[in-house]
Amino acid sequence: MNVYASDLNTYTFCPRAIYLSRVLQIKPQLSEELLRGVFEHSFRKELSIRQPRILKRISKTSEIRDNIKREIDSIIDDFPFIYRSIISKTNYDCRKFLKEIKEEMKNEIDIISENIESMIKENGIEETLRKITPWKTEYIIKSNALGISGRIDKIMKENNTYIPIEIKTGKSPESPTTAWRGDKLQVCAYAMLLEEKLNPKNSINYCFVEYTKSYKKCPVIVTERLRREVIDTRNKIISIINGRISDIPNNENGKKCENCLYQRQCYEIKYA
Repeated sequence: MNVYASDLNTYTFCPRAIYLSRVLQIKPQLSEELLRGVFEHSFRKELSIRQPRILKRISKTSEIRDNIKREIDSIIDDFPFIYRSIISKTNYDCRKFLKEIKEEMKNEIDIISENIESMIKENGIEETLRKITPWKTEYIIKSNALGISGRIDKIMKENNTYIPIEIKTGKSPESPTTAWRGDKLQVCAYAMLLEEKLNPKNSINYCFVEYTKSYKKCPVIVTERLRREVIDTRNKIISIINGRISDIPNNENGKKCENCLYQRQCYEIKYA
C-alpha cells in the first residue's frame, strides 16, 4: 500500500478528500477559478525554482529587478511546454490567466528583489547563489519500507546532509516561523524518505516550507513526535483506502468545505 506524502497534507485538511480521490478515484472538475489557481501555483513555484538563474545573470544588485521581470517573461514563454498536461485539459484561454498572473506579480517584484538584495549584502553574490541553488528539484522518491512516496520540490545539500523544501503558493500562517500542520507532515515525510535513501547513517533534523505568496521560509524541526504523527497519519490513510472510513467527519466544515476541490461530489455521495 502506497501513501503519497501529499496525502498526509490532504488528510489534515479533510479525510473525506482521501476517500474521494484515492478510493473513488474522483478528479475535481477544472472550473475557471480552480484552473487559474493551478496556473498561479505552477507559476509561483517555477519562479522560486528559477531564482538561481536570476543570480547567475547579475553582477550587481541594481540588475536584480530587471532580471526578475525577464525571468517572469521567460516562464510565460515556457509555460505551454512545461505544463502542457494542464493546458490540454481545458478550453479556457490560458494566455488570459498568464497575463493576469504577470500583472499581479508586478506588485511583488520589489519584494523579491529586496529579499535577494538583502541576502547578497549579507553573503555576496557567489555565496548567495550557493545557498539558494538546489541539489535537485522535482525529485521523485519512494520507500517500500515506509510505505510513502512523493515528489520533493527542492532539495538543498549542506555538509553532506540533504534538506527538503516544500513550496506552497497559498496563504501562509500568520506566524513568520510556523508552517501549517499538514505542510509540516508532508515535508517531514520527505525528510524521512531522504534519510532512508540518501542519509542512512545521519538524521535530517530540519527542513523548510517555503510560502511564495508571502515570501516566508518556515523551518520545520524533525522531532520524534512529528515523525510519529507522520506514521499515525499514514496508517489512518491506509485504513480509509482499505474501506474503513468511520473517522471521516461530517461535511459541515465551514470555510474548508467552501474551498474544497471536491465540494460538489462530497455532498452528493453517501458514506458508510
